[in-house]
Amino acid sequence: MITKTDSTCLTWHEVLIKSGINPEISKSLIGFTSWNQKELPDKLGKHITDILKEYSGKVIVKDVIGTKYNDMGLLFLNNDMPEDVATYVFDTIMAYEQEDVYDI
Repeated sequence: MITKTDSTCLTWHEVLIKSGINPEISKSLIGFTSWNQKELPDKLGKHITDILKEYSGKVIVKDVIGTKYNDMGLLFLNNDMPEDVATYVFDTIMAYEQEDVYDI
């Protein structure tokens, strides 16, 4: 996997806002994890612990299935959001990873 070296590093909040997602919704994202639908995630509990280890507060977890890249994932949020918005947030993250970060 090759990363594009000319990409500007953005936070996930900036990526989401730049994609037109409401800033309040964007800022509610604590973190996420994703995997290919056909693969089981390895050591998911440890990965979740790593995502949340610096966070203190309420956590809402949304199961998401991408509509374009065959990915599944979990969004960790500090505010609830409708399922369709969570899917859109996840699709936006996956599109950014596939199209702007990695040159697969």
